[in-house]
Amino acid sequence: MKKVGRPSGRRKTSKIEILLEPATKEKFMRCLQEEGKCASTEIGYWINDYIREREKITYKSVNGGNKNE
Repeated sequence: MKKVGRPSGRRKTSKIEILLEPATKEKFMRCLQEEGKCASTEIGYWINDYIREREKITYKSVNGGNKNE
């Protein structure tokens, strides 16, 4: 079973670029390597978690009569 990368059957569809100081990138990549993780996969999880959290906040407000946009 594959431990890193996109889930089976999923296609890479777009790219996001971020700018980091070289030392920060080096530390980040070292941490991921120690944990056996891939940067793209982890960042993808963070983005999806962020979206889910934002949607919870928006939908709670909508259900209460106010919509945050």
